[in-house]
Amino acid sequence: MPSCTSDVSGSTANSNIATKQTTSWFVFAGATLLGAFLVFQVQPVISKCVLPWFGGTPAVWTTCLLFFQVLLFAGYLYAHCIRRFLPPALQGIVHLVLLCAAAWSLPIAPSDAWKPVGTEDPTWALLWLLTAHVALPYFVLSSTGPLVQAWLSYENQSESVYRLYALSNVGSLVALLSYPFVVEPLLSIEQQSVFWSLAFYAFVVVDGWLAICLLRRQKGNSTTNNEESAEGQSVLAKLGVADWSVWIGLPALASVMLLVVTSHVCQDIAVMPFLWVLPLSLYLLSFIISFDSPNWYRPKLIATFTGLAFVVIQLKGWFPGNWQMPMEALSYLVVLFGVCLLCHGETAARKPATQRLTLYYALISFGGAMGGILVALICPLVFQDYRELPIAMSLSIGVVAITFLASRSWMTTTCDWKLSKRINGLIVAIIGFTAVVTTLTNRTDTIDQRRNFFGVLRVENDAERVQLVHGNTIHGIQLHGPERMTPTSYFGHSSGVGRLIHTMQAESPEMRIGVIGLGCGVLAAYGRDGDTMDMYEINPDVLAIAEEHFTFLSDCPAVIEHHLGDGRLLLERHTDKKFDLLILDAFSSDAIPAHLLTLEAMQLYRERLADNGVLAVHVSNNHLDLVPLTHRLTQAIGMPSRLIQNNRRDQVYTRPSRWVIATDRDDAFWESEHLSVAQKPDASVVESAPLWTDQHHNLASVLIWPSL
Repeated sequence: MPSCTSDVSGSTANSNIATKQTTSWFVFAGATLLGAFLVFQVQPVISKCVLPWFGGTPAVWTTCLLFFQVLLFAGYLYAHCIRRFLPPALQGIVHLVLLCAAAWSLPIAPSDAWKPVGTEDPTWALLWLLTAHVALPYFVLSSTGPLVQAWLSYENQSESVYRLYALSNVGSLVALLSYPFVVEPLLSIEQQSVFWSLAFYAFVVVDGWLAICLLRRQKGNSTTNNEESAEGQSVLAKLGVADWSVWIGLPALASVMLLVVTSHVCQDIAVMPFLWVLPLSLYLLSFIISFDSPNWYRPKLIATFTGLAFVVIQLKGWFPGNWQMPMEALSYLVVLFGVCLLCHGETAARKPATQRLTLYYALISFGGAMGGILVALICPLVFQDYRELPIAMSLSIGVVAITFLASRSWMTTTCDWKLSKRINGLIVAIIGFTAVVTTLTNRTDTIDQRRNFFGVLRVENDAERVQLVHGNTIHGIQLHGPERMTPTSYFGHSSGVGRLIHTMQAESPEMRIGVIGLGCGVLAAYGRDGDTMDMYEINPDVLAIAEEHFTFLSDCPAVIEHHLGDGRLLLERHTDKKFDLLILDAFSSDAIPAHLLTLEAMQLYRERLADNGVLAVHVSNNHLDLVPLTHRLTQAIGMPSRLIQNNRRDQVYTRPSRWVIATDRDDAFWESEHLSVAQKPDASVVESAPLWTDQHHNLASVLIWPSL
């Protein structure tokens, strides 16, 4: 019988071991949480750095997308390879070297020496910049989740290791919510870079400590690693096509659903700033719930509520007018959350033994990346509209139906797939039928539809007018018949820009006009014989549609020159241009190109104005109050500005509008017949307005918050 002393000693030893394991787990958790946070924070930081230099062209965004997607998968693949082929001590050495190299490559914010010069393709310059400043840190951070879990599995072989994956998504969610509402409003880009670098150095310390711990493993651990490798070979041999299909296919479907639902809700249902945060948050939350504990997963309940949301979407027309939009948006978000829970829940339910967790995560990452690339790059080349939405919804209906049938009870946490085998063929037939029917439907008044990187453009025609539509936003209208050259939409005769052009044309028989943002070319209706107009447009499909389906450009007697590309970058290169009037019309949607509305951009616009030149900025926006900001910017460059609001429709197919007009002319200019309605800004409002610069700007500072 053991003595009391032995009992006390044993109890103390066990307590010390438990304390040590708890402390160790917190270190692993800290590295995972911080690594995931930094991964999500670095992308918006570097994007804000390069946007004013490279512009918002498809080549730039596609390059960034592919760069981060490839690096993310490469990080997961690296974690799998060193876990699979190297002993723990050597893993620690390799990772320490990478950590030191990544720390040495900081800071992530490039200096002005990296700013591109000339008109060459920006792809290679951007790739080199991203590689030099972000590649190593992002690569190391991407490997953190699976690698840290693999290291923890050396001490703890239980499934609790997988909870760290839930924690990594908590870090991602915190980063997602904190950047637009905390980090971006408070810190300049340079300060964000410093903050991120300091946080990365802290991560290097924590992750480096874990790597050093691997170096301390006893010599006998190489035998252990060989045994683990042999056991891993056995586990790998047991993996079937079904496992690989689930680990790749379900995350891919969830990724596709995230992108298509986000696009549909934010463009076609409710065009609101920051609305994209909600679906992405639900996507990350589904990972957290699925991997935190199996007890959270209730497939039959989830499938039921998701199925009901599908029904509500089909019945949206039955709701009263004011309820249709919120109910449809809410239903799509419920569908997204439910489908992601089912996809990630089933993926988590099929997680392998810890010996294969790095392969497991690499395949999940591969599936997610493939879903993103499919929607962002391939679908715009294959489809003329968002056909991937009904296709993804049809596949999701199949997943929901099969999961419902494979669940024995409402509270069960697992699916018995044998229950659904008999009717799988019927489910597949329903999916196929739904996909075919939904993809063949189209609007009867649509005469042309085109899709590229910027989205889907529709040309709608009826007996009275033809209009250009993007999502649910109308970007231009032209009347049929004798009135076809009548200015419409925000550009009517009583609008700010209409009044301004009439005033300036009365002063001079010839004008040099620059326009950033073509639309369907409505502003060309003001062009006269002797005028010259330079039209800057970033979307080539917009120019093609304006020339093929509208006659504003072809009927205009002025000399018109078109320039495709980012307006700010093109103006920087067009040093010979001097405009009597420069018009900015790029801020009417929720996703405004902020780099066109900074102090540096305003200084450029002033340089491109002739003596007594005038700058007109279209600031009509339902969700962003751009008026005080624009007044503050024009004041900062020494050009006083006034606001012209048109709150009534002076003719058919015109809309209320707000224009800020800036010039250094004297008061006599404003006392003219057309401009006498211009309002001087309140000095206190202007002084309290934000002053956007390339280094510091954020949408939250101009957001129109809903009144309670």
